Amino acid sequence: MARHTLYAYVDGSDLDEVADSIQVALEKLVAASSWAFVRPRIVNQKHERDDSYRPDDLTDWDLGLNLDLPDPGVEPTGWFQDVEQLARLVGQIVTRTGREFVIGISDNATGVAEDLFDIEDDHPDLARLRAVIGSGSGS
Repeated sequence: MARHTLYAYVDGSDLDEVADSIQVALEKLVAASSWAFVRPRIVNQKHERDDSYRPDDLTDWDLGLNLDLPDPGVEPTGWFQDVEQLARLVGQIVTRTGREFVIGISDNATGVAEDLFDIEDDHPDLARLRAVIGSGSGS
């Protein structure tokens, strides 16, 4: 299992009307794309409600893509191309649906996740994405 996973999820939990169309679009785009390191996994998980929810709260919902990241210091050449490809694909979904996405990294050992980057249109700032993920210059 990878130590870190990059995620790109729809921002928000009001997904009942758009979840199926977003999932189908993600499936098509992931299948039609080539991946240098590893193919992302599609995530569509509506969480269980618990006592922490107030009556008017929407149920948390993770819908988007997960991409296992190589361990820092041993990244294969070209691995960041997959991160950029994922951001471009998500940008296409943003344009089709009007729903923004957030990209972040989850530490699979600790369970801590941090949102890092918003994708608001079909032209994500890939240089800024590279800077916030800290991939260095040549990978």
